Amino acid sequence: METNETAIQYQAAEKELMKLIEAVEAIEEGNLKELEETIYQGIFKIGRKLMECAMKKKNDCLPVPTRIQGECGHNQKLVGYRKKKLLTMFGEVEFERAYYQCQVDKERENEQGQAQPCSHGRAPADELWGMKGTRATRGVQQYISYLCSMLTFDEAAETFRRFLPLKMSARQALNLAKPVGKALAEKEDEEVKALFDKILQPKTDEKDEEQPPMVKDIKRLYIEPDGIMERMRRASVPMEKHEQERKGDVYREDRVGAVFLAERGNERSELAPEVWIDTPKEGSQRYVARRTARGGFDKLLYTLACQSGLQRAEQVVVIGDGAHWIWDLADEQFPGAVQIVDLYHAKEHVWDVAHAVFGRTTPQGASWAKQACDLLVHGKIEDLVAQISQLPSIAPLPGKSKSVPEQALGYFTTNAERMRYPAFRAQGMHVGSGIAEAACKTVVTARLKRTGMRWTPDGLDALLPLRTAKLNRTYDQFWEAQSQLVA
Repeated sequence: METNETAIQYQAAEKELMKLIEAVEAIEEGNLKELEETIYQGIFKIGRKLMECAMKKKNDCLPVPTRIQGECGHNQKLVGYRKKKLLTMFGEVEFERAYYQCQVDKERENEQGQAQPCSHGRAPADELWGMKGTRATRGVQQYISYLCSMLTFDEAAETFRRFLPLKMSARQALNLAKPVGKALAEKEDEEVKALFDKILQPKTDEKDEEQPPMVKDIKRLYIEPDGIMERMRRASVPMEKHEQERKGDVYREDRVGAVFLAERGNERSELAPEVWIDTPKEGSQRYVARRTARGGFDKLLYTLACQSGLQRAEQVVVIGDGAHWIWDLADEQFPGAVQIVDLYHAKEHVWDVAHAVFGRTTPQGASWAKQACDLLVHGKIEDLVAQISQLPSIAPLPGKSKSVPEQALGYFTTNAERMRYPAFRAQGMHVGSGIAEAACKTVVTARLKRTGMRWTPDGLDALLPLRTAKLNRTYDQFWEAQSQLVA
């Protein structure tokens, strides 16, 4: 009996299947293109009918009381059955469900003694199917958000429309992807909080104290933080006086971090020919990114490092471009780590000095810079500082209190121990922050710095975790824990 009733419920889907079979049979032999397109379109039609039939069957099984309790605390009365159109992976489907609405609350009266109406409405079936306040399914949101992590909203919507029989606009794509990014950001914050709560929790359990030491099965873990400027919409962020007085774009910093495991590369060290230089282990690179003004980047990067095996690493290496915040981060979050100033950024400082003192494209400047870079590469920082000190004095640039050579003296003196490149190369260490620069391009530039793009803080805060979840291959894992659409 139940089988017959089920068959009746799905008759509409069965009719679509029969139509598809007839259409396939009528296709001329050898016309592979038409055959493929016919089956492709037919599958979506069948899918829509199956969804409508299945939802109707489930809804018909639900009890339909004449009154229910509303979320507002009032009694709600059944006012009829209303249709709702829903965007699904098969296209737009329509189903009918019971709809309830609040009645006039006679106990609540205004000063004139008139009853105060309440207009709240509710469809319990929407809550059952996870569609309260939305017209898109979890699947639609999951896939369009994934596309938004790689493509502009216009491109994501167009790509979605091309492969699925469903209308999708750039605005819809944004509205569906934004809460996903927000949920991913909240998940990041939860993981950070859980880790640091565990670290700060006092060890009172004797079993914890008796645990064996962590096995150090990772030879070397690299951490590379960097910053990149992002173009923001005017007035979307607090602006300095000089920004308010001039027209044009406003820029703010995002911070990006890359963490990866090392393995022996294919290149030998130019300073230690018998040593092979580290290269990132395939599949080990993971990223975090956060708007600097939002805060919390340091702990977020530490959490990612722990997830990548920080406690199991024999040695930790932090590479940066020399910015003070990077070394403050390293000292606080990764004490004991080897700190290295990226060799290529250090060379840029040498050339800046040469250009400032001798002028650009001059033989004297090029000759001096090459000799100075040779000292730098061989870790002779004190000799390099002496060479800069002997240069003729020049005036500071407008708005600066120190000249370029004077700034360079402070840079090389402060970072001297982070520039002992022969010692680093002798251990096979990677001494360039190319991974961090590539991370800035991969995480931010490729998606968020396209021509004409300007962002609001909310937009960046949503897109950055969405982008890193895709790159870290954790996006699908996030959705496995979601039972319905993310609001």
